[in-house]
Amino acid sequence: MSMEPRVKEWKFMLKRVRETPLALAGVAIIIFFILIALLAPVLAPPTYSDPFKIPQDKEIYSLTPNPTPPTLTHIFGTSDQQYDIYYACIWGTITAFRVGLTVVLISLIIGLILGVAAAYYGGILDEILMRFTDIIIAFPGLILAMALVLAFPAAIPINLSSIFLVVSIICSFVIIMARSDRKLLLVTQMIVVAFLVSYIYQPIVLHLEITNLDKVLFAIAIVGWPGYARLIRGEILRVKNEDYIEAAKAAGSSDFRIITRHILPNTIYPLLVVVSMDVGSIVLTAAALSFLGIGAPIDYADWGQMISRSRAWIRNPEMLASNFHTFFIPGLFITLFSLGWNLLGDALRDVLDPMLRRR
Repeated sequence: MSMEPRVKEWKFMLKRVRETPLALAGVAIIIFFILIALLAPVLAPPTYSDPFKIPQDKEIYSLTPNPTPPTLTHIFGTSDQQYDIYYACIWGTITAFRVGLTVVLISLIIGLILGVAAAYYGGILDEILMRFTDIIIAFPGLILAMALVLAFPAAIPINLSSIFLVVSIICSFVIIMARSDRKLLLVTQMIVVAFLVSYIYQPIVLHLEITNLDKVLFAIAIVGWPGYARLIRGEILRVKNEDYIEAAKAAGSSDFRIITRHILPNTIYPLLVVVSMDVGSIVLTAAALSFLGIGAPIDYADWGQMISRSRAWIRNPEMLASNFHTFFIPGLFITLFSLGWNLLGDALRDVLDPMLRRR
């Protein structure tokens, strides 16, 4: 198969990006933050064994707990209790990427699985999944995320035996539906029996300890996946009755092949645009949770946490003028990070949307 059409398509996409100044600005901002994250150990060498713990200038703290303005020693100044804002902003970039990309990945996987299953198979499965999705959407996102963060325990018991049992049963069901090799089915059923015995007599249980930041990741992912599920469901409903899908079914293609080779490649692009724009929104939500005191720990390198520390020092005009760096610099990082992903989403829309790309 010739690669020439694909190469021409990539050249056309890059040309469209180069012709859009805002797209170039978005890409440049994202690359800038990627470089900061990669060079964080060089730009801000860690003081503690945990690199995300913000160093505290105890010498200045012995004189005053109040924030200090930028100096040669602390180029972005310090927050209350003399935590270095520059260090927090540099390592907070890694935290932002971790939060944004992890939440997007988890939400995307859940949304894709449920959205594809609801749209492709339809019927009662579609009704159940979509009504459950409507229930999640009905709650205000930030309020639900706050409730979930507070509700999550510090350690989650994970019963591996039950997980493996469920996975084995699902695999066995898929093999039966696909009418696959009987030997493979026999092996799968033996595995089901083995895990069933383990689940009944001696279950394997792990206790997974999670931090406050991990709770934030899970909470935002639980709140965020319904939007992806509804979007991909609508796109699949639009194309699943097209002639090429009917031809694939007539040719005897399996459901998995039809979904992965024919449906998703023609429906995934609007979802990718939304995902790229959501990274910035997710970081804003995580910063809001940290600002409210239920996100990252007090001395953790997180932009929202640094802004939260500035609340007590900007209550009147005099304090605001002398301590504006405590909230302005971390806020600027959040703004630029979110702006970069939003501009990147606009660029992807112009490149991937067939209704706009050829204009």
